[in-house]
Formats: sequence, structure tokens, C-alpha cells
Amino acid sequence: MKKAAVLVLALALLLAGVSTALAKTTITFWYSLGGNAGRVFQEMVAEFNASQDEIFVDAVYTGGYGETAQKVTASLAANTLPDGGVIPAAPLFTGRVGNYLIDEYLRGPKGLDMDDFYEEFWNYNKYDGCIASLPFNNSTPVLFYNKDILRQAGLEPKAPETWDELVEMAIHLRDWAAQERLRNFVPINMRNQDWMLKGFILQNGGQLMNEDYSAALINEPEAVEAIEFWVSLVDQGLMPAGLHDRARDHFIAGNQAFLFDSTAGIGTIAQTVEFDFDTAMLPGNKQRAVTLGGAALTMFPSTPERQDATWEFLTWLLQPENVAKWTVQTGYVPVRKSVLESPEIQQLFEEQPYYRAAFEQLEYVVSMEHFWELGALDEYLVNLISQVEYKAQTPQEAADELVRLMAEEIERNR
Repeated sequence: MKKAAVLVLALALLLAGVSTALAKTTITFWYSLGGNAGRVFQEMVAEFNASQDEIFVDAVYTGGYGETAQKVTASLAANTLPDGGVIPAAPLFTGRVGNYLIDEYLRGPKGLDMDDFYEEFWNYNKYDGCIASLPFNNSTPVLFYNKDILRQAGLEPKAPETWDELVEMAIHLRDWAAQERLRNFVPINMRNQDWMLKGFILQNGGQLMNEDYSAALINEPEAVEAIEFWVSLVDQGLMPAGLHDRARDHFIAGNQAFLFDSTAGIGTIAQTVEFDFDTAMLPGNKQRAVTLGGAALTMFPSTPERQDATWEFLTWLLQPENVAKWTVQTGYVPVRKSVLESPEIQQLFEEQPYYRAAFEQLEYVVSMEHFWELGALDEYLVNLISQVEYKAQTPQEAADELVRLMAEEIERNR
């Protein structure tokens, strides 16, 4: 009799456990974060799952940005989308197809404090004027500089604040390296060159696109001047032509004084180099300006229950304490203003001061809304840089061609 009672009790407990598990709303969440960022994201997913009993997030790694974008494109066509994800160029896969669920939830009863987020981050997540995704793993360009090299060359170990100062220091470094017969040394190089050129254009007071994104403005005088400045760095022997994909490796090897690179690279560089380095805001010209990059959080159409569950997870990720944790452990910039003053970030500045400039330059971010031809613009900029660096075209000729190609691209798609 006792054995029977025990069996009944055990069965009841088992069924209760199954019932509880089945009662949870499961959402599938794709993410394109590899390496350390992917590990941290998985840890945060596990923490969320353990923090409550109503939602289970099944996080699935879908490859890098390119692979994930292809997977989302195929799933859109086949109507097999997940409930949400960390997606590159997210508004192109949501707003483009009329999915503004994020905008609806943001302005609903369980919305976020939008004023605590940088305005340009909201702009970056718009499509056709509406918010189509949420800021999360964002980065900006930053200037890395090798303080040991500057000292060896007889320069003060500080970063240039203007284009003119950058050139002045780079010329000094070029001449010093020639005197020392350092054949592999270059003063400056740029990684993600199309992204960096966008920043140069903005710093010179130029614009990339017109207000409704129906025409490129790369051939306007301010933009062409920025391209000419870029070419002048090559012409003076201050920056190599066509070797931008090797820029970070060259800097890490100690053969380069200045590196223009993403804030997302700070952790890798800090863990790798054996010399004294620091970071600084990008040098400005007519104004300070930095561009914005990275992926975003999305929600795809599902049942009301799953949409609510997905929103619950998204807003949990963006709570100030979780943004601080994400920032400290990955190096991505904090998307909420209040987090910059948090104890976690202040401690990070004390222990790893090279993060400070990356985060404090957020007030100078200038972003564009996402538009369908954004990918084409980036490809055309890469080609423009190659053309002008190798003297196949003048800056004005290359800019005029880019504007023509963008006009054709826009006409095909609209």
C-alpha cells in the first residue's frame, strides 16, 4: 500500500513538472554574435530563463552577420521566421516588410524609457520614419594610438584632436621611421574603410544622403574635400593604399602608430598587444562626428502570447543593470545614457581607461535611418576608395560615379 502511495505521489510530481514546463512560453531567438560576445549573450539568456517561470528562450547561433542576414532573407520568403533575434541591418528585415511591432510595443503600457537612450540610436533603428528594432550591440569608430612609438619618435604620447594635427604627427613619424630604417612601419591605417570615410565626410560638414534617402550627396563639395583629404594621406606616404583589411594586425604587431577601428576591437587589442596604447575620440575637422554600427534586437510576427514573451525578454536585456553587464563584458558601447554613470562603467574606466573615449564620444554620434540601398552604398564606397587610392579616378570623378550608381539602384528598388 505504501509503495503504491509513493508511486502515485511520484507520478503526480512528475506530471506537475511536465505541466509546468509545458506551461512556459517558448520563443526561438536567433543571434549572430560569435566569440566572447556570443558567450556573454548565452550566459544572459540562461540568466533570464532562470529568473522566471513563464518564458523559455531558445537561443540559436545562426552564424556571422552575413550568414544570419541570408538566413533571415530565406525565412522571410518561406514564412519560417523565428520569434526574434539579434539581427544585422535589422530594420531592413522588419520595417521593409511593414513589421513595426517594436514601435507598437515601445509606445505601449510596457514600453521603455526612450529618453534614456541616445536619440541617434533610435534613428539608426528606423525604417521609413518608424522604429523597427532596438539598439543593443552597437559600436563606433575610435582612434587607437601606440604611445610607445610616439615617445620613441620624440612626440608627446597623446592623440591628435584635428585632421591638421593628425597629418603633422604622421609626417613626423614618417620621417622618423625613414631615418630609423623601419621598413614595415606606417603612421596611419583605417580598418572598415567605408565606415571610416563616412565619418570623414560628416566631420567635414558633408552629408551622405538627402533627407528622404532618395539621392546620394557624396559628390557635394564637403564630401569631395573629405575624399581628397583621404587621398592626401596616401599621397604623402602616411597611409598605405589598399591594405585596410590588415590595419589591425599591423597595429597589434607594433608597426603602426594610429589605427582607426571599431570600439568592438578594444578588448582584442588590449588582450594582445605588448606595448602601451590608448584610445581617443576621432580627430575632427569642421566638426566632431562619429558613425554608428552594429546589429539590433528584433521581433517577428507570431502569436500574441509569443510576441508578449519576446518583448519581455527584449526589455529585460535592455534594463540598465543588464546593459552595464553587457557593456563591461563585451566592450560594446552602452546604449542607455544612465549606464555611463553606473558604478560598473566607472570601475571599467579605472581599470581599463582605454574604454573611456569610446563611450564618452557617444554625444557626437551621427546616424542615418536604414534604407534599402544602404548595403549598396557601402559597397560603392569601398570601390570608390580603391579607385582614388590607386589613381584610377579623381575624387570628384569617383564621387560622381557613386552618385550615378546609387541613383540607378534607387530607381530599381522604388
